[in-house]
Amino acid sequence: MIAVTGTIDTIEAVHDYVRCMEEAAAIRYDQMAGAAQLMHDKDSAATLHSLAAAARRRARTYSGSGSKADHALPPAPPLAADGLEIGSWQVMEIALDMEYSMLTMIEVLLALAESPESQAEAQKLADRKRLHLIELESRQNRSPKPPGFQGD
Repeated sequence: MIAVTGTIDTIEAVHDYVRCMEEAAAIRYDQMAGAAQLMHDKDSAATLHSLAAAARRRARTYSGSGSKADHALPPAPPLAADGLEIGSWQVMEIALDMEYSMLTMIEVLLALAESPESQAEAQKLADRKRLHLIELESRQNRSPKPPGFQGD
């Protein structure tokens, strides 16, 4: 992820971190979609591409902030296709892990926010991320669990 450094005393500072976080998530989702495509899992690839597009839309929401967007890393499949099986449930598990990490990052911003405005903005973004997580968990619950799944 990204490290939080400096002062979080403006809404723009909160937006800068959230934009960077969403841009990084979009790249990771695109990379995983590429891996799913290599494995000929069109449904998972489509879900991951959709998540990447949503992350890019959220990043553009905060593009008016101070720093410039960084797209130096090209999307490339990080996993070999041989011997790896991935299904819709696993895709959603990966997405949930990433989204929970982003919620933790926003909660760090909230804890470090120094002004009432930046605190309110971080709280609003954390609440939105929680709603997004509920949606993703619902999607995962509609997916078949992998064989031998021991969770819940």
